[in-house]
Amino acid sequence: MEKTGLAVGEAEALELLEREKEKAIKRDVEAAIRRSRELKSDFLGLGDRLYREYPEVWEKVKDDWRDAWLPHVAVDVKVTCEITRTGLILDPLPIKGH
Repeated sequence: MEKTGLAVGEAEALELLEREKEKAIKRDVEAAIRRSRELKSDFLGLGDRLYREYPEVWEKVKDDWRDAWLPHVAVDVKVTCEITRTGLILDPLPIKGH
């Protein structure tokens, strides 16, 4: 019986896996950011960073930071993934749906 799967020892396969993992992580982080906005939660500490880097701006927005400002702060999510130690995987990874 022939095995079908993704040979993770090949550079092309590793790059594919890394890109897919990056996409999945980015989706999860962006979902967490959307949820934090719904809950008016500044889990990333954006207000604290604003306070430290631009205290004069913070003084103007601090009273309504979570309600008026936080939902509109742009967050750029960049994810880089590197898969290492692939020598521990001997068999090809099965491909779902096959």
